[in-house]
Amino acid sequence: MVRLLNDDEILQKVKKGLSVGGSFNDGTLNIKTIAVKQYMLNSGVTQEQIETELGIATLTIGVTDLWNLVSGEVKFSYAFDMCLMPSLKAASMN
Repeated sequence: MVRLLNDDEILQKVKKGLSVGGSFNDGTLNIKTIAVKQYMLNSGVTQEQIETELGIATLTIGVTDLWNLVSGEVKFSYAFDMCLMPSLKAASMN
């Protein structure tokens, strides 16, 4: 049985992707990471797919999108959508 990553392990991978060190922003980044992860899961991406290199990259792009929000506007970037599509396609084949 494959061991799934916990939220802290995923957060560390996202922080690495963002080149963020230290723990000052961990609370904010964790909330955004969980939100994007849940969005991906609700879209049909599996936990196992989220933990792949493409999944972590997609998650990191999504966190960046949420980090750079404009007041009153919530949307994911074209880059996020492009990375999400292969995971959705793979999920539909299973």
